[in-house]
Amino acid sequence: MVGINSSKTRLAYVPEVTWGTTPATPAFKNLRFTGEGLNADKETVTSNEIRPDRNVSDVIQVGRSAAGNINAEFSYGTFDALFESALGGAFATDVLKNGILQKAMTFEKTFKKADGSSVFHRFPGAVVNTMQLSVTSKQTIGLVFNVMSKGVAAATTAITGATYADANSNTVLSAATDFASLTMPELSSVPIIKGLTINTTNNLRQQDGVGSIDSYGIGDGRFEVTGSLNAYFEGGGLYDAFIDHSALSLSFTLGTAAGSRYTVVLPKVKITSGTITAGGNDQEVMADLNFQALYADGIAATMQITRAV
Repeated sequence: MVGINSSKTRLAYVPEVTWGTTPATPAFKNLRFTGEGLNADKETVTSNEIRPDRNVSDVIQVGRSAAGNINAEFSYGTFDALFESALGGAFATDVLKNGILQKAMTFEKTFKKADGSSVFHRFPGAVVNTMQLSVTSKQTIGLVFNVMSKGVAAATTAITGATYADANSNTVLSAATDFASLTMPELSSVPIIKGLTINTTNNLRQQDGVGSIDSYGIGDGRFEVTGSLNAYFEGGGLYDAFIDHSALSLSFTLGTAAGSRYTVVLPKVKITSGTITAGGNDQEVMADLNFQALYADGIAATMQITRAV
């Protein structure tokens, strides 16, 4: 066999105590995922030296960082650490609200070679920058985490004393059987939807400085939540809220087994754009709406996730 089989790839993470420093004897936890794009980003400058032979004398490395997506299918209890990093908070009595904490971890990719040996790529100082939760009819519920990290290091041996805990085997959730209790109490009737997407961002930035090829830290920006709804149009309701620029609230539950469900709450949203069109014969008229979530005094946050529902 030529090359490395992607189906043998392991992705694991361990929380950090100090940003950018992997614990000395890390207790990694294997992560369930469907694909990833974690890679190094090297910044270079081409030398401007003038040579009589017209050649370029050098390319100088001036910065280094890493980032990329982690794609996954939603399952209960699998991504709580990533939810905390994405929202900048911590679960307290099974409730997570967006906050001002920066929760970093080290991610490690392990590639298994044909001869049985391994190649390791480690990403210390990793923080979730953006998260996308997508619910689409006749599909599994999807997650995409975009991670920003200090950099990447390659190795051919595991960290001394490292352990790897297996990921759980909880059922993958689907939009057909595991999406329930959609609530928009300001509307006279709850719309039937074909798709719902929620996007969060921490607006992170690398904090570079002289004296180091790597960043000195990762800066936080504003926590923002946006999303989209694809709903069957039945007149009024959502479109009226768009025209009137009135605030709505949105909540739903993911999962079916009691004690193994999440409830997601956006207590205040405003629809920022909307289209109602008849695209052609023999099809439903659909409402395609985009919204932004806002801070709400009631929960003192913009977004709330409750687990163990």
